[in-house]
Amino acid sequence: MSFQYAKQRIIKDITIDDERIQVTGYIKNRVNDSHIILEDKTGDINVSLKTIGDFNFKEDDLINVIGDLELQATGEKVINADIVQDMNTLNFEYYQKLYQLKKELDLV
Repeated sequence: MSFQYAKQRIIKDITIDDERIQVTGYIKNRVNDSHIILEDKTGDINVSLKTIGDFNFKEDDLINVIGDLELQATGEKVINADIVQDMNTLNFEYYQKLYQLKKELDLV
């Protein structure tokens, strides 16, 4: 597990140069106990939960995932999560607007 700064990203802005990221989005699908699909209205990304102990979230929950980005041989991007935070009380619409403002100012 690395301890470098996690860059805040929306899914469409994730690049192969990113190493450690944080993405806030909704659980689209819980594939199994160690794998979910996260979506944030800009796209979907696979999230591996192998290092997460108790994962008590369900589909449509809003969560923040922090972890290392892994590029699969197929070109698919996967976040290897080591932190998952409950964001269900977050106003997601305002969060996305704030992200866009920060992006325009080159703060993300």
